[in-house]
Amino acid sequence: MHTQVAHTSIRAYRDIKKDGTLSARQRQIMAVVRPFPADYSLQELAKLTGLPINVVSGRVNELREGTGELERAPARACKITGRTIRPVRCPHTQGALF
Repeated sequence: MHTQVAHTSIRAYRDIKKDGTLSARQRQIMAVVRPFPADYSLQELAKLTGLPINVVSGRVNELREGTGELERAPARACKITGRTIRPVRCPHTQGALF
């Protein structure tokens, strides 16, 4: 499914991706994420930030795949839903040494 997107919107999106700055929503998510080893499900992040789950999901994917600010943690039960999930966390500070 394709939708019409204004060229200015596309240009702004690409500029944000190029310069590596975090968006306001990404910063809002990172503000509640504590250092390693704390980890979070998307539902937990949605509750902590007050953002809708669809916003959290998209921004977490950007932070994980695009900027490397977050990484996947070992599977565990979500504190909200009780389902087994793969949470996200900040990478270990010494991880870059290996």
